[in-house]
Amino acid sequence: MPLDGDPGPGIVGRQPNGSTQPNGSTMRPFQFLMLVILTVLGLGMRPDEARAQELSCITVSIIVPSAVGSAGDLVGRAVAEAATKLGGTSFRVRNRPRDIARRLLEDAAPNGCTLMLDSQIQVAFEILDKGKTDWRDFKPVALLTRTPMAIALSTGGPPPATPKGQEPEPPSFSGMLAQLRDKAESVTFALVEDPLEQMLFLRMEEALGVRFRVRSYPTGLARYRELVSGPPGVAGFISLRAAAARSKGKELDVLAVSGAFAPGMLPGVPTLGAEAGGLTFGIDHGLFGPRDMPDDIVKSLVAIMRKVLETRGVLSELHKEYGTETALVAGDGFARYLENLSADWTEMLQRQNNGKRLGQKS
Repeated sequence: MPLDGDPGPGIVGRQPNGSTQPNGSTMRPFQFLMLVILTVLGLGMRPDEARAQELSCITVSIIVPSAVGSAGDLVGRAVAEAATKLGGTSFRVRNRPRDIARRLLEDAAPNGCTLMLDSQIQVAFEILDKGKTDWRDFKPVALLTRTPMAIALSTGGPPPATPKGQEPEPPSFSGMLAQLRDKAESVTFALVEDPLEQMLFLRMEEALGVRFRVRSYPTGLARYRELVSGPPGVAGFISLRAAAARSKGKELDVLAVSGAFAPGMLPGVPTLGAEAGGLTFGIDHGLFGPRDMPDDIVKSLVAIMRKVLETRGVLSELHKEYGTETALVAGDGFARYLENLSADWTEMLQRQNNGKRLGQKS
């Protein structure tokens, strides 16, 4: 799905409870992820990566289980182009429907020549039992990027002209939350019928301590059209690019961003975390390989991806347009992050018992 129509979200962030460590303390998925990112990015290439096995193929296929122009497609093509320029091996993106993409990866030889770029929807499918496979059927190679999103409110169209100095106070995130805390479900949230977006939404509600009235849409495009041309007062997720463009025309009020700081294209917009105890989230895209792929090949692929993400300008356009950031977490660290996220989301559903509310299995 196109980014402007549907962010296809995944979530990482400060969670109300996390996985228990051997010493009895807790490390939440976001804390774990940030620790690994800082460690990996600060060390450069590790010795074990230098000993990584060379790839045997002339071309590496990166299967993207979404359409051209989707979040995963844009990330995949930027990474593939940069990896090819390193020389030695060509990287090519292949867009396929999700069920076919999974089957192709399951049937592929574990030689590093066939990979899949996907998001935390792998975890959501596992938890909600909506997919035939889950992420453990594949080998986590590396988390690559994170793309934040905006929370916007429909305006119903540009406001009528008013005398200078008499313009009404624009809606605010804190004001919307105060309204919801005073009266539950007093604000409608436009939610796509997507398992990952549902998980993101539930986590946000829990962290904010509010309850929206949910209105479901079959696609991100249908939701996007509702936000920009429907009645006023409907909230929803939207890409930073679309938020910046539509707010200029007064078609949307941008209330908050899900990242750790306000991006350049939306100056002055508050972060969700300021009201949600530090919660941050975004679309996390990473590479997966066949389940039996040897660790040496994983190391080789990680070494290539590290060089790609360290190359100046590789993500500059995506960062400028969508706020996409590098988030390299390799191999076992990526797998542990997914395990922690799976445990956290499972516990969240048990606490909230929201399965029936969003059409999920309780």
